[in-house]
Amino acid sequence: MKGNLFSTVYQIHYEMFHDMLAEDAIAHLRNSIESDITAERIPQKMQYLLFKMTNRCNSDCEYCSHRISNAVNEDKSDIPFPLIKQTIDDAAMLGCEAVAINGGEPLLLPEIYDILQTIIDDKMVPVLMTNGTLLPDMWEKLGSMGLKYVIISYDSIIPEVYEKQRGISYKKALAGLDAACAMMEKYENVHVHVSAVLTRDNQDDFVDLVKYMSSRGIATQISPYHHFNPRDEDLISITDRKKCEKLVETLLSMKDEGYLIASSKGFIEHLTEFFCSKERIPKDYRCLIGYTNLFVDAYMNVRPCWDWCFKPLGNLKEKRLADIWNGALMKEYREQMLRCQCGGCWYMCTGEVSMMLEDKL
Repeated sequence: MKGNLFSTVYQIHYEMFHDMLAEDAIAHLRNSIESDITAERIPQKMQYLLFKMTNRCNSDCEYCSHRISNAVNEDKSDIPFPLIKQTIDDAAMLGCEAVAINGGEPLLLPEIYDILQTIIDDKMVPVLMTNGTLLPDMWEKLGSMGLKYVIISYDSIIPEVYEKQRGISYKKALAGLDAACAMMEKYENVHVHVSAVLTRDNQDDFVDLVKYMSSRGIATQISPYHHFNPRDEDLISITDRKKCEKLVETLLSMKDEGYLIASSKGFIEHLTEFFCSKERIPKDYRCLIGYTNLFVDAYMNVRPCWDWCFKPLGNLKEKRLADIWNGALMKEYREQMLRCQCGGCWYMCTGEVSMMLEDKL
């Protein structure tokens, strides 16, 4: 499957709203952003909003600050629905294509159906990012409302490995996956992906995960584990270069063979250097995320990306999205990000945008 998780957004946008074909929309975006960079101007349109609407969660992922065992260190709360709705409406006014409904676990939100309806009414693609464990009781209503893009966190088909990384019952995770498959079967043009955090623990069975998901019509997104805190011992990053090179080679071949891999070739190709040479980004890389995205954390802070070297651009309680997107601070950050004057990362939500815009799918 040629493409990545962001090219899927344009495919779904066309299927939902019958506007521009995905290939044409992506080509138009590439040209528009190159023109904006050359002219040193602010993009008129913001393409994607990644929105952590809650920090509450029912899983205990070993690498997540919102995990349930961290409740003693974090005040757990939801962003109020009126503020969520206002922000979604503001994103639509900026020409946004898709809103990622994120958390924590967003299916815990009591207003989740209202949130979904707001995004669809505003002619944007809702992207549900979930651990999937609540889907068995919710998939029929979500499907009937028009949800077309579900991304499930799912790291391994070996129960012991899954439970170590995700801290939740594998049986419940599998039931969630089954519910997503039922949703695909019953409702037209539903796309289900799994987002798999790649670590030392699951590298040996990662190919089997991709094969299994492909057999069920589900595409796999590859998310390399990032170790940031030098005070904590790193026990799960991949360190064996030969094994990593072999895995990368296999994944690239599988993508060419038609296995459902929703990571771009350009993204996959950098994994060995990311893990084994500690090179967060490729050489000669341009981060274009500042020309397409805004990020909202669970405390209502708006950010240019998840890199903590950048201070928040503002808080939704005090500033509107358009003012932030068009503001002087975002313009400054946009230029810094383009030159990679940051801590560097190889996250799907940042690296994959640049891979798509640089035509490295």
